[in-house]
Amino acid sequence: MNDRTRGDLGINNDDKGSDNSSPDFSDFKPRSQPPSPSTEPVERPALETGFTTRHAPPAPPKVDGRSLRSSNRTTQLNIAVSPETKERFWSLAQAAGVQTGEDFLKRLMDGFVGV
Repeated sequence: MNDRTRGDLGINNDDKGSDNSSPDFSDFKPRSQPPSPSTEPVERPALETGFTTRHAPPAPPKVDGRSLRSSNRTTQLNIAVSPETKERFWSLAQAAGVQTGEDFLKRLMDGFVGV
């Protein structure tokens, strides 16, 4: 047996009573939203002391090499590079306006040998 009793909610809802009316909630008012915090008290001292926010520079857009692929490629060239080198390669390829990594690699090789 459970000897615990329920806490009183302050609602007169007696199961034994013959009155099946629901409790009166007409005085119930919803809570108002808390005011949004103002940044004014923080901004003034920051400006007076010369403090500026430290935001990182925006990251360059990522280039997905798959979007530059074409068909008729039968051999794959795999080289191990750092993530920064890979990102730099695809960013330069996109800036050069080439459609594939192969086209950009050909340009690089031609420039290296002086063609």
